[in-house]
Amino acid sequence: MEKPHAEHGCDPGRRLPWLPVLAALALANPAQAGSKLIASAGSIEFGGLTAGQVEIIVAPVGASGLEARFYSGKIDGLESLGRLEGISLACAQLSTSQVGVECARGRLSGDFGEAGRQDTALAFGLDAGGTTRFAFDRLLIAGGNVALKGQQRGDDWSIDATIDGVSIAGLGAIGFLRDALPGGLQAEGSVSGPAMVAGHGRRLDHAEALLQVLETGFSDESGALAGEQLRGKLGVSIDRSPSPVGWSISARLYVDGGQAYLEPVFLDFGEYAAEADFDAFLTDQLDALTVHRFSFHQKGVGATSGTAELDLVGETLLRRVRVRLAEVNLDRLVGIYLRPFLISTQFADLAGSGQIHGEADLDAGLPSRLELELDDATLDSPTGSLSVEALAGHFSWFDEQLRNDLAPQVDSALFKSRLAWRAARLWGIEFGPAEIPFTTTGRHFRLLDPVLLPVFDGSVAIETLRLRHAGTPQMYVRFDAELRPVSIALVGRALGWPEFSGTISGRIPRLELANGLVTLGGNLEAQVFDGTITLRGLRMRDPLGQYPQLYADIDIEGLDLERVTDTFEFGLITGRLSGQVRALEMFDWMPAAFDASVYSTPGDRSPRRISQRAVSNLSSIGGGSGGSVAAALQSGFLRFFDSFRYDRLGLSCRLVNDVCLMDGVAPAPNGYYIVKGSGLPRIDVIASQRRVAWTRLVRQLAAMTESAGPVIE
Repeated sequence: MEKPHAEHGCDPGRRLPWLPVLAALALANPAQAGSKLIASAGSIEFGGLTAGQVEIIVAPVGASGLEARFYSGKIDGLESLGRLEGISLACAQLSTSQVGVECARGRLSGDFGEAGRQDTALAFGLDAGGTTRFAFDRLLIAGGNVALKGQQRGDDWSIDATIDGVSIAGLGAIGFLRDALPGGLQAEGSVSGPAMVAGHGRRLDHAEALLQVLETGFSDESGALAGEQLRGKLGVSIDRSPSPVGWSISARLYVDGGQAYLEPVFLDFGEYAAEADFDAFLTDQLDALTVHRFSFHQKGVGATSGTAELDLVGETLLRRVRVRLAEVNLDRLVGIYLRPFLISTQFADLAGSGQIHGEADLDAGLPSRLELELDDATLDSPTGSLSVEALAGHFSWFDEQLRNDLAPQVDSALFKSRLAWRAARLWGIEFGPAEIPFTTTGRHFRLLDPVLLPVFDGSVAIETLRLRHAGTPQMYVRFDAELRPVSIALVGRALGWPEFSGTISGRIPRLELANGLVTLGGNLEAQVFDGTITLRGLRMRDPLGQYPQLYADIDIEGLDLERVTDTFEFGLITGRLSGQVRALEMFDWMPAAFDASVYSTPGDRSPRRISQRAVSNLSSIGGGSGGSVAAALQSGFLRFFDSFRYDRLGLSCRLVNDVCLMDGVAPAPNGYYIVKGSGLPRIDVIASQRRVAWTRLVRQLAAMTESAGPVIE
């Protein structure tokens, strides 16, 4: 970025070196001699410019008037415009007096290099006090018209411009403006309105403009930035400051039409007009910008204001930022500014309602403080299974350094947060009304008081919840809670599982995540199918990573088989079932190894019966004669029996390398018993294969729960 001084054409004394030349000739007053004065020169140097093929003509007009003309075949020295050729400055009525020289009817024409061909009426004058005045009626610049008027006295000068329909793309093609746009950025559209600049010598002291922007568009090479049909107003004022040396800048931008895309955010200003303004100080070296005040307001969305310090040459642009949010509409904020960043996630349809306000700080380019007040806010993602209704309260977050600095000086209440909601849903799990007191600093979170969190028809009584170094390999979590009876049917329905009967409850003691490993300091117990399932020795490695691993032992005690088989549509079996799963290992939530067995509960005296469908399903496991059993059940006298008594049943599988090493409740000829019958007619289910592919067994079990089983006619 170049300094805003006059080296690129802001010094009018360099633009019009012929004014004092014409004035000197006019003061010689050839009218008194009654003759035409003609002067020519191969070249003239003035103020750093070189004019070649120069001709000056001054002739009397009427009794006391003069007609004058200056012509130069070429003028060099204006780096901003390049070479000027065929420059003609004519004055049809040049008057002279003791107070100065005035040209009321003049004309300027010629090829002005980067500014193109010009032909415009002008007026100029030079008074006895040394003040030069000029006015151009119509300069053709970048496809539009610009009227200029200005004056110079000594080294002080000023220029006023009226701009009409000047093309932004055309301006970008002019030499000294060509590098003003960021590399690769193309812009189009037009601007109109008044502008003014003033300075001293080559120094710019003041500039201001109020421009109407029409049909403006822009785009970069990558497509990450784009705009079209933008419409609005831009006002800017720049003043040089002597102490400290630099530039005071005020600007205001209002956009009420068109669209813009700033990847990934799309903005429709026709629907949501926006207004931004700021007051700032820019150092003379153009290396730092201090924004004393800024504000941004978008119709229907909300308003922000604050201060900022920007480092324009270092690696961290946002050195210090203070932002205040005022009554921001959460629906529009989420829809316009947040949802685009979620488009590839499960929360792409996230919507919100309600209002938030608060403050946010950034230091050295990173967030250092965030304080939000929420009032009856709602967040909802139907497909992402996230919903929070009537969220209200105060959220406070500090980075660690700022908290450590403030802790000795302020009340600890400053660091506390409290959020409450009327209802919530996460992955289909429904939570009732709750209020959560907590504190969060940096990557750390701590629950301040025990909380009772309603879940379906039960609750979770959370005693301890701590999180440190969130999102890093050093992340640590500590969780202690009591799960009070929750209907498993409700949980299963929410997660798309079969609707089990029973409840799940128990202690969750000292659940910890440390060094990527989750451990449980006790057992987790569930009351399900009128029995008990106990999880022991739970360990999970990298639970939030790409390939989580789980290790545990499971005990099963006294499940009601009638409820189990009815839930899974396996075929009716009555009696009780017990068992265990030892050394369970899961990789990416799929079983990789275990040693499991289930069997009739010893000592159970409840009736033990098994239906034809259950017999047929079990007969196909482990290479059993499922087809022949089904045929036998549908023929002969067995087809008259809906169910059969059994003595005991059981099945075991030791999973190794995706192969199940199988066994039953007792050895049998050429195999093992899965079901050992009792009474008459007696039905035994015998399997012959002891090595079965795990994936095949899973497919078989899944098919059994979907099949209607044999049809007895």
